[in-house]
Amino acid sequence: MKNLIAFFKQNSKLIIDFWVNQVVWSVVGLMVSWPMAMILSKDSNYSLYMGLGALFTAGIFWFRIYDMLNQHGLKYAIRKNRSSCEGLHIPSDSFGLKIGLFSYAPTILLILIFVVFSIVKFENGRAIMAGIIYMIPIHSMYNAGWLALSELGETMRIIYTVLTIIPIPFFAWLGYYLGVRDKGVIAREKVNKE
Repeated sequence: MKNLIAFFKQNSKLIIDFWVNQVVWSVVGLMVSWPMAMILSKDSNYSLYMGLGALFTAGIFWFRIYDMLNQHGLKYAIRKNRSSCEGLHIPSDSFGLKIGLFSYAPTILLILIFVVFSIVKFENGRAIMAGIIYMIPIHSMYNAGWLALSELGETMRIIYTVLTIIPIPFFAWLGYYLGVRDKGVIAREKVNKE
């Protein structure tokens, strides 16, 4: 526990930025999915459009996390390339993955509780957890996908919910991994700050 608290203190700015982005893009997910669901409810391509809506809102969130960690990694790439910074600490390649998992841990915990409630057939608990996950701005960037799967049954929705855990740790890892190698940079925000 002491290590987790120390990790949070050392990286609090990055973790809080992650959480702010998560809430913002969850709100956007709700702002996109609810009107789409109402407007397209009678459309024969409802699931397709809702899936595209989920890809749009989730994709922007994935990119934002990728870019945030890429910029952070760039700071260390600059340290690597300057002789005046030799000997300064550079986090390992798995740093982005650690940030992604640590920052996303509350959401992952909620999803695991949802899965457990689904497995043990605790329907009220499952419904409450689905509401928390997809209606409160925590994980709502995926809400359109949840709505798109409404006709395919609960098993597909459970699988979808579990699969939504994977992209964020991956893109957090990829962003930092490429950033520390001075690659994959969209805009060099921190070049002159180090």
